[in-house]
Amino acid sequence: MSTIAKTNFEPVSNLMYIETRDFQLADPTLANPTNAVALVDGEWMTFDSNGKVVRASTIGTGDNLATVQSWPMWANRGSTDIQAMGQRKVPLLWLHSWEFDTRVFDASKALGSGAAITAVGQPVKVATITVSGRNFTGLVGHGGAGSDASPIVGYVSKLPANNGGKLRIRGGMLY
Repeated sequence: MSTIAKTNFEPVSNLMYIETRDFQLADPTLANPTNAVALVDGEWMTFDSNGKVVRASTIGTGDNLATVQSWPMWANRGSTDIQAMGQRKVPLLWLHSWEFDTRVFDASKALGSGAAITAVGQPVKVATITVSGRNFTGLVGHGGAGSDASPIVGYVSKLPANNGGKLRIRGGMLY
């Protein structure tokens, strides 16, 4: 398990070509930094039936697995550009390959056919995790393509024990 900080999702290199795309939030109050369940950078998002962005898993209770493809949000909690937009849009990593360090994960969780995060190259999936008593949509270990029906969203490229407590993942158009 990790800890949530001011910056929870950061690129490994500033030389990567990363393309983000802004999408409207289904619940604009999630962009308000004073909301008890406000979004934090590195949470995983998907789309509702109206094409608006929602969390990839329900955070009301823990251990819910995401069952659809999702993308990481890359904006700090209370980001002023999001606050200034009338439609409250959030940027998602949209195209190209990327590599990020994240704090929004639980390496010990083994949900469904998943496994704890223990190896470089291991696939990861999205689920509701609890960090410091609050639920987020974060990463847990995937059990492998044949044994786990949840979508793979990335691969471990550095374990938290060797990366200052952050999980390094690579993702994007790799699968």
